[in-house]
Amino acid sequence: MCQAFSTDTHATCEDWSHVLPGVALTHTVHLVSRLNPDIVSAAASVLESETVVADRWAVTKCGGVLEQRIALGEMSEGQAVRLREQLAALDGVLRTRLEHHFVRGVPAGYASPRTR
Repeated sequence: MCQAFSTDTHATCEDWSHVLPGVALTHTVHLVSRLNPDIVSAAASVLESETVVADRWAVTKCGGVLEQRIALGEMSEGQAVRLREQLAALDGVLRTRLEHHFVRGVPAGYASPRTR
């Protein structure tokens, strides 16, 4: 069987379950900002406004910047990209990066605790 995928770098797939059954798509957002604790609160407000709950959230000080690593549960690629764009637009954010993770062994119809 051959599956064609778009090579457009801006294309996003809202639902991978038909392509990869038994696999969940999760994400990690990396956020680097000025050394200002208010940015952590602002990021939390963005997640709350989008009704997203972080599975894990680590904040570390590295030199003169704050690095945040926010692990998100199962959500579509499009949702994760929009969330990253909102976080990148926060005042004081220097850069963001989004990682996509395919997690095996997820039962059909699985909903992470944040979506129940």
